[in-house]
This record gives sequence, C-alpha cells and structure tokens, in this order.
Amino acid sequence: MAVGRTQARRRGPRPVRILQYLLLILVLLISAGPLVWVLINAIRPDSEIAAYPPTLLPQQLTGEHFVSLFTLYDFGTYVINSLVISAAATAGALIFGTLAAYAMARFDYRLVRVLGELSLVAYLIPPILVLVPVTQILFGSGLGDNRVALAVLYTATLLPFALWILRSYFTGIAVDIEEAAMIDRCTRFGAFLRVVLPQAAPGLISTGIFTFNAAWSEYLFASTLMTTNSKLPANAAIFLLMGHMGTESWGLLMAAALTIVAPVVILFLVAQRWLISGIGEGAVRG
Repeated sequence: MAVGRTQARRRGPRPVRILQYLLLILVLLISAGPLVWVLINAIRPDSEIAAYPPTLLPQQLTGEHFVSLFTLYDFGTYVINSLVISAAATAGALIFGTLAAYAMARFDYRLVRVLGELSLVAYLIPPILVLVPVTQILFGSGLGDNRVALAVLYTATLLPFALWILRSYFTGIAVDIEEAAMIDRCTRFGAFLRVVLPQAAPGLISTGIFTFNAAWSEYLFASTLMTTNSKLPANAAIFLLMGHMGTESWGLLMAAALTIVAPVVILFLVAQRWLISGIGEGAVRG
C-alpha cells in the first residue's frame, strides 16, 4: 500500500494528469492537424473540396489526384531528383562531418578548434543572405543548373550541423578503448573504424536523419539555382503544378504535398528507435 501511494504521488494528482493529457492532445492536434487535412484533401474529389459548407470527413474516396500527379505531370522524376540530391548531401555531410568531428574531439589543436567555431558561425548565417553571392559564383563558374553542384552546396551548408552533433558523441567515447586497440597492433584509423564508429552508430543515424530531412526540405537554393524543370527537386517543382492550373485542383496540390512528406515520415518511423537513443545520448555528452 505504501508503495502504491508513493507511485501515485510521483505520478501526481489525477486532475494534474488529466490536464497534462489534454495539453498533449492539443499539441498533437496543432502539429498533426495540417498533415491530416492534407491527407483528407488528397483522397477526395475537387468538387467535394470546393463544396460549401465544407465537410470534415470525405464523402467519397478517390485516387485520381495521385494518378494524374505521376502520369500527366511526371512527378516521379522530381521525387527521384530529391532522393538522389538529399542522399548525396547526407552521405557527404556524414563522411566529412565524422572525420572533422573526430579530429576536434581527439586532437586539441588551436587551428582545428578555430575552424570548427568558424564553421558554426557560418551555419548561423541565414541562407537568404548568401543566396546572391552563391548564385553568382555557381553560374559564373558554369555550375548553375547542376544537380551535383546543388548536392555539394547542401553538403557544405549541412556540414557544420553534422560536425558539432557528432563531436559530442566522439567526446563521450573513452579514449582508453582506442588505445587498447592500438596496443593490439591496430592503427589509429583502424581503431576509429572498428571501435569508435560502432559506438557512435546512434549518433550517426540520428544526424543522418536530420541532415536528410534538411536537404529534402530545402527550397530556396533549389528553386533559384535549378532552371531546367526536369532537374528540379520535388518541393521546388510544386510551383509547376500551380503554373499549369492555377488553384483549380487543390486535390492535386495536396497529393503532391503528401508525396513529399511521406518519405520523411516513413524514415522517422523506421529509425525512431535509433533517433531517440541518439538524441538522448547527445544531450548528456559533450
């Protein structure tokens, strides 16, 4: 009985718990409400979307918006562009960020520390402030309207984020384990690959997810630097749908928005276990 009363006191009074649950439900409705509304409008006809008074739940389900999206407007090409560019940027940011973060965590050189701090300052600058000079540099060097250049640009902008997140993981890994591996005839790089990276796996996964999401969701540089429609990423190609039809088919726009959101949501659901552990470990390290 005493244990039960103690647990009840820890959980708090019942009115407080009810209020907490109500607040959680309210936050969930505010955050997930727009996505649910996108899903509802993507699977019902345009006539029902434009009907007045509007209905909350669809009276008729249809998949014509998705069919038109991928057949008439070839939206799959834009999704593939986004996947390739985001995956390349994520891989580049993880590779260079991992090496740089390990150097910052293990070698106490003033130059390394200064460069790391300068990269953080560069990351804090709003992208719109560097849009004009970046555009002039890329188009002046003949790299405008180039998907590879866009992936490299994403890698450069996301590298400071990956560097400082991963640095906290490498700082929390004991140096003794690496030294033991080097005593057993393992080189430093071999100890890094065989000992350090497996222990930092949750951090690598969580950093990769956030980096991929940032590259996938980027719009400013993609819409400015890519001038050929077939090379556009998916989120920058939505304006093509609006240009073709104005705002006559909200269902098609909602289907495109849902197609863009779905891969990231699936990625978070699949990797949520590693994501949660990575965030938890990163919060107590450094």
